[in-house]
Amino acid sequence: MPRLDAHHHLWSQAGIDRGDYPWMPPGGPLPEEYLPDRLAPELAAADVTGTIVVQAAPSVAETRFLLDLAARTEFVLGVTGWLPLEQPDALAELAADPYFVGVRPILQDLPDDDWIGRPEVRPGLLALADAGVRFEALTFTRHLPTLYAVLSDLPELTVVLDHLSKPSYDWEADDGWRAWMGRLAELPNTWCKLSGLLTEVDTGAPVDRFVPYAAFAFDRFGEDRVLFGSDWPVCRLRAEYGDVVRFTEQLVSAAGLGDAEGFWRSNAERCYGVRLR
Repeated sequence: MPRLDAHHHLWSQAGIDRGDYPWMPPGGPLPEEYLPDRLAPELAAADVTGTIVVQAAPSVAETRFLLDLAARTEFVLGVTGWLPLEQPDALAELAADPYFVGVRPILQDLPDDDWIGRPEVRPGLLALADAGVRFEALTFTRHLPTLYAVLSDLPELTVVLDHLSKPSYDWEADDGWRAWMGRLAELPNTWCKLSGLLTEVDTGAPVDRFVPYAAFAFDRFGEDRVLFGSDWPVCRLRAEYGDVVRFTEQLVSAAGLGDAEGFWRSNAERCYGVRLR
């Protein structure tokens, strides 16, 4: 079954040298160039034939770089980029590109946990909704109350919650995460990704630790609004691409997934308005 990876990154050595990615840990596997030719064999081995590439730097320049790669790379179907939401006029140029499908401010890194609720941000969110561009949220549980308040007043905006909003993966401690994710799931245009799970816990965590979270996502969002994402190459902090795919296969099976085709492919096609070639 052909698959669609709805969350990975690409970056150049030039971007690293410019300091575009201060979040990268020094050393390790990340401060290296990751371009499409490096990802292609990983995709082929996992039967992934299409992808959505996601920004990793709060920079319009990086977004343009990714759009250029998408235009030259057969498997990249769309780009979730970045723009200053306080300046919605910046959207017009990017939204004209057929590969531009979403905007992601890196909420988890902003000093104000309630930034998304600022009045000056709302015009940018309205502009995204008007343009049919998705809003991606990279959040922790502490961001969810404000996010819910904003999104419940913008039902026309399509929203994707990255990495299950990064719970602690301690079920007893994650009651707040369950409460707010459950409320967000009630918004019909809100989706979530099973992505970036392994990098939130210590190396070697068993699949069983994640099963309640995947089952919760399928139950609350429905199997038709949950997407697969590898988070490559960030996943390499814990596992290689093929390991992530095998882990996810085990996870969704243990969580009782019924619609495998939707999870691995058609949900992302519908969410992002793309089609596997």
